[in-house]
Amino acid sequence: MNRTHRDAPSRRGADDSRGFSLVELMVALAVTLTIMAVAGRMLSMTMNVRTRENQRTEAIADVQRALQSMSREIANAGLGLSSNGITSDVPDETTFGEIRIRSNLNGLPPVNDTTTKDAGEDVVYTLINDATVDPPQRLITRQDVNSKTISQVANRIDALQFTFLKADGTAATPSTAERVQINVSVTLPAVGTAGSAGYQPATVMRLQSDVILRNTLLTK
Repeated sequence: MNRTHRDAPSRRGADDSRGFSLVELMVALAVTLTIMAVAGRMLSMTMNVRTRENQRTEAIADVQRALQSMSREIANAGLGLSSNGITSDVPDETTFGEIRIRSNLNGLPPVNDTTTKDAGEDVVYTLINDATVDPPQRLITRQDVNSKTISQVANRIDALQFTFLKADGTAATPSTAERVQINVSVTLPAVGTAGSAGYQPATVMRLQSDVILRNTLLTK
């Protein structure tokens, strides 16, 4: 009897160390898979948002460089001239904008040049289609008429428009303008697949610069 009494605890200990049952393993696996699925969706969302923000940052930097370059030269239009130095072949175009800027940069002493035939004195900014790349892109280019050089100012641009205004904000023609508004539009492409986690739809970003033709205002 004493021997039997001593063996009982040993059998109970063996029963308690059997491990997990199949049901418990299946429950644990289901929980793990659920956690992994949620983590995967969150990671996908994070990556898509980061991709979109990178696109936005690059687009803004590219457009800001273009706006600064155009604004600087437009502000100097008409220097040393009796006109405002602004012409445009497509003043009413809503997508493909173009502006031609003339200024006499050497019209002040000691040079006193009366022409606009030097480099940088006759410049055209325009939006063109570049079909040499796949997919095709629209580019803002700067053409120096006198030096016959063309440079790329910004790429992946959707629309460029110049609005010509008087000082009080009313509409004007290019030759009578005292202010020029530059409007640039860029489309950020969709990121991910519609209906999937973290999908970022295509969006349009618009930037504007309002430039005062200071030489025109000073000569009034």
